[in-house]
Amino acid sequence: MDKFKLISILIVFSVLFSCSKPENDQPGFSNVKNPREEQMISVFGETISVTFDASAAWTADIECEGNWAQISNMTGNDKAGRGGIKIQFEKNPVMANRTANLYITVEGYPRAQMAVFEQSSGVEDNAMNDYLISEMEKRLTTEYLWAKEYKAIEKSNVPYDQYLYTNLSKLGEVNIEDGGYYRDYSSYAGERYIYSYIQEISGTKAPELESTYGLGIGPLFASKYDDDPNSQTVGLTLGYVYRGSPAEKVGLQRGDIIWAINGNVVTYNNYQTLMSELFYNPNGSYELVFARYVLDESGERYNLIQDNVATLSPESYGYDPILFAAIMKNNEEAAEGGSSEDGGEKMPEFCIGYLATESFDMSAQFVIEDQIKQFVDAGITDLILDLRFNVGGAVPQSRYLSSAIAGRAHDNDIFFKAEYVDGRKEDWTFGYGYASTPDGLERAPELGLNRLFVIVSENTASASELLINGLRGIDFPVTIIGSRTEGKNVGMVVSTISYNGRKFEFAPITFRCSNAKDEGDYKDGFIPEERNLLNNQNKSYQDDIDNVFPYAFGDWGDFNFNYALYFCFCDALGIERPTITKTKSVDSPMMQAYEISHSARELGHSALVPKIGRFGNVIYK
Repeated sequence: MDKFKLISILIVFSVLFSCSKPENDQPGFSNVKNPREEQMISVFGETISVTFDASAAWTADIECEGNWAQISNMTGNDKAGRGGIKIQFEKNPVMANRTANLYITVEGYPRAQMAVFEQSSGVEDNAMNDYLISEMEKRLTTEYLWAKEYKAIEKSNVPYDQYLYTNLSKLGEVNIEDGGYYRDYSSYAGERYIYSYIQEISGTKAPELESTYGLGIGPLFASKYDDDPNSQTVGLTLGYVYRGSPAEKVGLQRGDIIWAINGNVVTYNNYQTLMSELFYNPNGSYELVFARYVLDESGERYNLIQDNVATLSPESYGYDPILFAAIMKNNEEAAEGGSSEDGGEKMPEFCIGYLATESFDMSAQFVIEDQIKQFVDAGITDLILDLRFNVGGAVPQSRYLSSAIAGRAHDNDIFFKAEYVDGRKEDWTFGYGYASTPDGLERAPELGLNRLFVIVSENTASASELLINGLRGIDFPVTIIGSRTEGKNVGMVVSTISYNGRKFEFAPITFRCSNAKDEGDYKDGFIPEERNLLNNQNKSYQDDIDNVFPYAFGDWGDFNFNYALYFCFCDALGIERPTITKTKSVDSPMMQAYEISHSARELGHSALVPKIGRFGNVIYK
């Protein structure tokens, strides 16, 4: 159900190495992660990273005829532990497959073969391309939501990975629900995109968090760093970091502004390349210099500390879709009647859950279950669900979370209806999913809520919007705050296409979604009411309450940098929101401190100081 997939994922491997003398037939390495295991290297060439655990320092070499495969970088090779090898493969100019062998020599062990890579020829690639297109055609002409219109168009003969966009976009407005147009604020404004996709996959999902390799840095927001009109420096602001990742381990957090990498200042000329490398293909060690807004001892102003340094390297970790979670409740000072800063007024009693997620991912179902249990045990009375970066995912997990919110009284009520091109219909209920094909999840525990606050943005799509629409279908009060959502009111049934040991995931749009009231016309997204609209997503920053939303220049738990959370908090307590003008000045007394407990992660600090401005010298281009 995803519009796109943000790639990054968690789990740190600890390996105990024996101090005894190794046997000669042992290679000295283990836990090899090869993204092309049992898969062909593309005929067009590519770059991959192989990771593994080594018992000692090591060296690596590749044997192949013609030097078409070369090692471009090695990390962790000077000691025992996790290591990585980056390999570049050139395009295959001959009409035959070819092979390259990767060898590792670990200190104290004999040279051993780690991997064999086979690159396909043009003949093989053409045959695979034709086969994939033929398999896609079978489903597109029978299951695609606009199958009749699709069959009528003249198809362009293009490679399989360009086939869907090239041909499905020919339908114009007919299949506009399969994607849409980039919005005004985007550098691609006015261009069409398509949801239906095909992509190569490897391996199978384990019953634990899905493992990946990287720094754990989430999406980055690029902006002019200082107010010098002649400066070329760009700041890369972290949208978030993944839990358990190398980035979190070295203390990086949402809102940090990276302005130098390995001694090189980030500029207009290199920032796109650097963003891509940090997010998609990191290799080696990175020294990041970053700025962070830090509250001073008086609690009355933020100082921009610009020379923070963090050094990190990519590691394996497991993908946790929970970006942040906390339970907010009164502290002793608030319960006794407040502080002098706010005139001594006693705050209402509260126990509020806050949960920010990136996707609905079945490999992390146990993490979601554990977090809901924490909320239940704490006795939260309100939930603020932050879906500003949640692009969708598995319907069963969306159903499970929705069920916990709606409560057991709605177990048999319709969560959503799916209608297919052949007229077939499926009704999913909150408590049990789809009766004839159970989703495999138990009934969710009951949170005991009477309403829900949801923070949304243009990234909120698919299974996230399904949750909002499903709850509205049973008249469960849902308040949305942020900016207009994506508007994906259609879904796909995913299938796997296999070819000579390679596997491809194919997901065409196959059904339309509606709720119990038959409401499903949200292809333009859900729009918050005016008082809750923080960013209208036009080309201008000047007319927005929060002009970088859904990003921020501070961490999740700081109200000064999370207006959406602050507004939801005030509404939940029934107290007045702070007055925030278009120029970001804030006129509000200092609020009470609060405590955090029973949380997957604690909020950063206890003082809520909404009257402090947050932008400092970061100027937008």
